[in-house]
Amino acid sequence: MGNEWDYFTPDRAYAAELNNRLATGVEMDSAKTLARYLEEISTGDLRIADIGGGPGHYYPVLRKAYTKGALRYTSVDIDVDCVRFGTEYYRDNPDVEFVLGSVLDADRFIPADTNCLISANTLPHIPSISSVLEVLSKRETLRYFVFRMLVGRECVQVRKHLRESDFSDMFEKNYQLNTIYSLQYMVQACGPRWSLQVLPDVFDTERLEQHRVPAQDADPFYANRVSRNVGGMVFKGEVYMPWKFVVGTRSS
Repeated sequence: MGNEWDYFTPDRAYAAELNNRLATGVEMDSAKTLARYLEEISTGDLRIADIGGGPGHYYPVLRKAYTKGALRYTSVDIDVDCVRFGTEYYRDNPDVEFVLGSVLDADRFIPADTNCLISANTLPHIPSISSVLEVLSKRETLRYFVFRMLVGRECVQVRKHLRESDFSDMFEKNYQLNTIYSLQYMVQACGPRWSLQVLPDVFDTERLEQHRVPAQDADPFYANRVSRNVGGMVFKGEVYMPWKFVVGTRSS
């Protein structure tokens, strides 16, 4: 598999939406829930690496919520526009930095002094999280992680075709990966020194039902990439998205 999985880079509307959320101070439900779980499991100063952190739009929520020590933050992302926007936005904040790089090469791009990994909404959409779990297994400096991802009883990978009427190279190009992982897989990959648990995704149903992005106005088919509520379950188009949080702490 090459980089055909990377639907992020061609999707300029998505990058613009993330940058706008930062600029306008949008506090996403997922950010608030991640911050709450981070506060619950962590102690002391945190050196956070946010995998797929975009322009750092989660940082303001994290900084406001974390009360147990200092917090330094690095967003690791493949999107040049998001990294540029975030770097400019936080230019006067020495506690925030950005790294342009792929999560598939996690050991290379995650700063050496990181003691906490977080990620929200990115891990289901990459070919594999094995590089991230390998870093968690091997790096003694890592003490905590909080991931919002798709979790179920088995590991399943779905390819969502992203074009309404062009079916050339279907499922070979122009697709989005949606991967569900089991807790058992993550426990085995992280190793015996990590204690993992699955916690619920918390969201405002009414807010989710009103959620839309500007790209839908020009392309209604784009709505298949946007979360919607169906009887208390989250779908994107035809795909059920069992969002959960997996949190981990390393024993000393």
